[in-house]
Amino acid sequence: MPLFEYECDKCYNKYNSDIDALVPKLNKTNAARVMKENPGFLYIEVTDAETGKEVFALGEKSNSRGPRRFRFKLEKNKVLYMELKNFRFSHLIYDSGDEKDLKCPLCGDKDVTRVFSTFRAIFDDKSKRAPGPKDELRWHMEYKQQKDEEMKNDWVGQEHLNQYFNR
Repeated sequence: MPLFEYECDKCYNKYNSDIDALVPKLNKTNAARVMKENPGFLYIEVTDAETGKEVFALGEKSNSRGPRRFRFKLEKNKVLYMELKNFRFSHLIYDSGDEKDLKCPLCGDKDVTRVFSTFRAIFDDKSKRAPGPKDELRWHMEYKQQKDEEMKNDWVGQEHLNQYFNR
């Protein structure tokens, strides 16, 4: 019963095309038009890069961890900050046939792509991550010994340095 992450291709392409339409004419009216056409845009803010003052902002900034946040530094000393509805979603797959019935939670499209899951990468191989508070003592000691070996191998001894400084 693995957990996989998926990306909706339709939402992803729609976001990219709307961002491409927004950047050349970065003003409030164009941003309002883009937000009206794509309900996936939650917040758009443009600030001056030198002074840090806000040029304009549309939508409501979220305090939750749900939206995807992007910050782009553009020419003419402008910074574009956006919050978008998340086009990535995770799904538990019980059988191999379950993957055919996936739908995007935003648009309902079935054209989704499996992407690299950082969640799965962290928990797949226990030996590649640092021990946590509830892990057994043996793992803590082996991890410390492994890190000490790495530090010892990186250390440059005095004998090696003497060849450069003794003339």
